[in-house]
Amino acid sequence: MTESGFLIFFGIIILLVIIVAVVTVVATVASSVASIVEDEDEDE
Repeated sequence: MTESGFLIFFGIIILLVIIVAVVTVVATVASSVASIVEDEDEDE
């Protein structure tokens, strides 16, 4: 494997890890916000 090919391969892996991390955080925040909104609706 050439050096440039290895860098591209490594970069793709990093991007995938970042995407998964972002999606996980967004999903967690979304569920938290949904729970808060539901609680507020119940209070009303």
